[in-house]
Amino acid sequence: MRESNDAIDNISDYASQCHRFLLDGGRHISISTHADVIEIVSKIHRGEERDGIYDYISQQLGGGTPDMKTIEGSLNLCSRLLIMTSIGEPPLGIDGPNTIRWDTGSLSQFTETYFGLGSGTRLQPDKPQIGRIFTALNLRKIGGMRIEWTRNLADHLRLVDDDKTVSVFDCVAFLKFQKKVHQPMFPPGFVDETLRTLSLLIPQNDRKTQVWVGAQIQDHDLDPLLSECGSLTTQERRFENFNYWNNRLVILKQALDESRPQTLTQWWFDRRNGVQWYTFWVAILVFLVTIFFGLVQSIEGALQVYLSWKQG
Repeated sequence: MRESNDAIDNISDYASQCHRFLLDGGRHISISTHADVIEIVSKIHRGEERDGIYDYISQQLGGGTPDMKTIEGSLNLCSRLLIMTSIGEPPLGIDGPNTIRWDTGSLSQFTETYFGLGSGTRLQPDKPQIGRIFTALNLRKIGGMRIEWTRNLADHLRLVDDDKTVSVFDCVAFLKFQKKVHQPMFPPGFVDETLRTLSLLIPQNDRKTQVWVGAQIQDHDLDPLLSECGSLTTQERRFENFNYWNNRLVILKQALDESRPQTLTQWWFDRRNGVQWYTFWVAILVFLVTIFFGLVQSIEGALQVYLSWKQG
């Protein structure tokens, strides 16, 4: 019981999730107290199956005639709090399109199926090594992507909006707590690998990235531990070391590699092709110098005409 309670206490968006499900006077869930939440979370964490927990809520916490929607809402809320993943639709559908359903079995079986390695095709990268240019800051400055911070683990590293927005899970405290849990809710190695993706995108030894993420933490009220994810060695920065997140990393790396500068700011920061970078800026310099001397000559000519008119 204590471990399940700690799991909730360590989730900073606990109040936010509860608020979503308590809209419209709390008519969308059948639980009403923190103790109710803890009881259901404990059952989920012990590995009890969804149908059994559903029956328990309808009999013990239903409050009169059981209502399928309020029981579903209670299960969705508690499972979200436990694994920080958008399970089921909240009232009014305020989560957006990326919600997933837990219909049968235990929640740990569900996470094994959803986040596990499965039998899907493993995408192969063009190069086995992930360069140090692959950071969240460079995705924004060079790739022109918008970083969307998320508390939905299922959205982590998801690329949307025609490859212009990438979601990054920011709650490092939750991940580090999961490493200490006696009965983990995620597949073996999943939490460690997720933390390593953050070390990849927000390396602690990159000063510019650290300055940027520090401002992001302040502006967006992110987890302060986001700036303390450590850094990866050259050997660790290989796709073969990522199993659960390999496909999304490959897609994201490919999107960065295929991006081309669209603005002067992107041209300045994008130095992947040194010859192209110098050629572009030399051309800009020549253009500006030409404009400058042309302007000087125009002013000089105008002054000569003015002086001739003055003397005449």
